Amino acid sequence: MATEILATASTAADSSDMIIDVGTPVTVGLKGMTDSEALVHISIKDDGGAYNVVGKLTSAECVVVIDGPGTYRFSRVAGHTCGVYSA
Repeated sequence: MATEILATASTAADSSDMIIDVGTPVTVGLKGMTDSEALVHISIKDDGGAYNVVGKLTSAECVVVIDGPGTYRFSRVAGHTCGVYSA
């Protein structure tokens, strides 16, 4: 069942933390894109609480499988409409 991670909009926004457990890969993707410039950064939280960009979702690469355990956050870049969901 699909679950919304980040609501569709065109403003800059960060999702809530998403925890991925060992051995539980998660498929994430863009939704509601209105043009070919959508961009969402995928970050992982380090031991000091800082977020480090480890990937991205774009109009051209709109689905990714995350199979590494950790605490992730999705950050939409302003100016282009999209949202993020997990499947």
